[in-house]
Amino acid sequence: MRFKKKSVIVTGAAWGIGLAVAEAFVKEGAMVTVVDKDRKGREAAERLGRISGGGAMFVGADVSKPFEVDDVVRMAVETFGGIDVLVNNAAVGVPGSITGVSPNDWRQVLDVNLTGAYLFSRSCVPEMEQRGGGAIVNIASAQGLAAEQDNAAYIASKGGLVALTKSMALDLASLNIRVNAVCPGAIATEKVEETLAGYPDPEKARRDWADLHALRRLGTPEEVAAAVLFLAGAEASFITGAVLPVDGGMLASFGMAGRPVD
Repeated sequence: MRFKKKSVIVTGAAWGIGLAVAEAFVKEGAMVTVVDKDRKGREAAERLGRISGGGAMFVGADVSKPFEVDDVVRMAVETFGGIDVLVNNAAVGVPGSITGVSPNDWRQVLDVNLTGAYLFSRSCVPEMEQRGGGAIVNIASAQGLAAEQDNAAYIASKGGLVALTKSMALDLASLNIRVNAVCPGAIATEKVEETLAGYPDPEKARRDWADLHALRRLGTPEEVAAAVLFLAGAEASFITGAVLPVDGGMLASFGMAGRPVD
């Protein structure tokens, strides 16, 4: 019960990494506000509420809309008494190079992945200050530290989130608010499984994706959640401005990390 009676907001928590993070906090006694546009978040919150530990409620919201963000934070404060931890996880991706992605898609990706983190942090900080401090964990990406082809908007948003993490850590240190980022590699979420299923040979695609990592497998949402809880908790009390890869060794190598490049 590391987070007993702590109030936690997790964005993009209807499924995947966000859901795993929310569940991990609830099991550790936290009261979690599940935020998502997907109405599956309501079912997730109801299930989490039945887990022994803390409680959970769902608030449907678009993280890129300032008024909706402020409403989420207000409801979390009214229901759970304040805000102790914020996890900025909500994200979207649209493939394409800088000449291939449309202006509308570019704006959408930046609005959700980067502006959403700014808006939620901006709204939560005064509440954390009233509690004497808090923790913010941004879910960035290994692609915020390295790049691939034809993914310009997503990479720009996650690189910006890494930089924003460091800036926030400096600005908020005097308020006893720590800010860190986690950079996952390829994680076996529902969306990744759907992507792999779309390849002509899904099993070969899975092996190729696994071979990008030194550990030669995809990560799990629960492994990312464990890193998030560490950074949000007392064990990381002297850590702020850190960017932690949870990538199975992906960023440690040129080319294929799990086997030699052919």
